[in-house]
Amino acid sequence: MRLRVLLPLLVFGLIAVIAVLIPVAQSIADSRTQQVSLQRSAALDQVVQRARTALVQNQAASLQTYLDRFHAVYGESVMVLDDRGVPVAAAGTLVPDDRVSGIVGAAARAIPQLDLPRVTPWAPSTALVAVPVIAAGDLSTGVVVLEVDLTAAKAEVTWAWVVVGVIGLLLLAALMGASLLWTRWVLRPVRALDSAVAALTAHRDPTPLPPMGPPELRRLSRAFDAMTAEVESSLEQQRGFVADASHQLRTPLAAIRLRVDGLPREGDAADDLSAVDDDLDRLEHTVERMLTLANAEHRASARSHGFDAARDDGVVRECTVSAASLADRHRRRLTDAGLTLHADDDALVTAPCAQADLEEMVDVLLDNAAKYAGAGAEVWVHFVPDAAGVELVVEDSGTRLTDADLERMGTRFWRSTAQPSRPGTGLGLAIVAQLMRAAGGRLDLSRAAAGGLAARLVWEHR
Repeated sequence: MRLRVLLPLLVFGLIAVIAVLIPVAQSIADSRTQQVSLQRSAALDQVVQRARTALVQNQAASLQTYLDRFHAVYGESVMVLDDRGVPVAAAGTLVPDDRVSGIVGAAARAIPQLDLPRVTPWAPSTALVAVPVIAAGDLSTGVVVLEVDLTAAKAEVTWAWVVVGVIGLLLLAALMGASLLWTRWVLRPVRALDSAVAALTAHRDPTPLPPMGPPELRRLSRAFDAMTAEVESSLEQQRGFVADASHQLRTPLAAIRLRVDGLPREGDAADDLSAVDDDLDRLEHTVERMLTLANAEHRASARSHGFDAARDDGVVRECTVSAASLADRHRRRLTDAGLTLHADDDALVTAPCAQADLEEMVDVLLDNAAKYAGAGAEVWVHFVPDAAGVELVVEDSGTRLTDADLERMGTRFWRSTAQPSRPGTGLGLAIVAQLMRAAGGRLDLSRAAAGGLAARLVWEHR
């Protein structure tokens, strides 16, 4: 994001600096060109005066002496020609070639040729200028040609442009530094907000956002802190409500149970009381599972916030077990339900989970298999040895699991659409998922290769 903010600033800054530097550079070149032109015009006026006198009075020797001194002082070649274009006197390297003849022809029409090319580092090192010698009226009696040396002027312009370029680079560097500081100031609360959102998404306790950056982002940070506190409070209240409600329900349920147990079970009322007993058993079991779920959610939330009360209390958070030891106590129940259990692996595996929690999760998964896989199905319990951590798999070959069931499994109070009358609370897989979160792992549900449900308890190495 920083690059996306910095790039337009730097591009526009570069355009602005270039837009300033180019006119400045042109102004320097034009100023130096004009300065050279004025200097040479003044020098040519003196040469023209001497040439007019020499041409009128036929004093070529004195003119030659003056041109020699002029060349020695300025180091520039000069030539005086009469009205026929014949050189009268010259000093330096000028010769009446085509270049000289062209500018002499224009000056002989009484039009001074004083235009110099703009002095730039790549301009020519010399330039010809010519002025007519007017003796009487408007008639030209000769022409003075001067070869202007632009080497010194080019060096001065080049140096000036180098200074301007350095200043431009310094401006760009200052602009880049200011842009970095500005971008950091603007984006710092955005990055902090992004980290806080990630922490909130991962159910970690986000660090309160300090007030920094532009006023709009400060207000956004304060609003996000308030929202985070409200969300955490709501979740905590929800978990507390479930736990409190479950606890509060146990007392009246126990009282109702006592009253029902004290009623005479004779005649037609016996069946009704038996049905009430069944309903009470089911309700008590539901309340018990809701308490278990609330406790698992509380532990999972504490674990996601980096706090593990059980570990701090000295409870061992890992166990060494085998697939056979976990499944053996369920073998008779599965056999009675008509299922075949395969859990013969005695290899010991260390799982990063309390043994009571692991046994609770295996109980839930095998209970689901006994209820929903169907008679004749096979159930496998095994550890995956080559996983990037520890993985326990419980899968079956049942045929009653639909794709719609697979999508909704693990949600609270989910019941299979194939057998809605089966006893149960619909909280088992939700409890397993929360216990895995509390143990730092996850529950993955998918269709098994044999056609039934494959439940994977996965702990990845950190």
